[in-house]
Amino acid sequence: MPPLDIVFEALDRCQISVAHFITMLLTHQEYEDHRFVVDLVEHSTEVFNVFLQHPASRVQFTQQSMGVVENTYLQELSYLASEDNGSHFQASSTSTEQLENFRVTTMARKMEADAPNWWRLLGTLL
Repeated sequence: MPPLDIVFEALDRCQISVAHFITMLLTHQEYEDHRFVVDLVEHSTEVFNVFLQHPASRVQFTQQSMGVVENTYLQELSYLASEDNGSHFQASSTSTEQLENFRVTTMARKMEADAPNWWRLLGTLL
């Protein structure tokens, strides 16, 4: 009997799918420090790459991954454009002193700190 057959039988006896098993491991706090969860998280890049290489999941996984990336960029850009960020420019209330003290390098450092993923994308594109 191949080694994984024992695992498959155990999952069948428990009436649980592999996907549900992994979902439970990663979402239930009581398993947070379990060695299987730690191992899965430590090897998440490898697992991610296997999904990207598998012919049956490549397209769907790539699309879902792109959605995550797009949302990350949108969140960072929204924060950069928000008044909460502290660098929102309002021409009607900006003083001459503020304009004279403005430095592009300071703004760039703040953008890099507040939106690191977006900043890396800009660096790649430029």
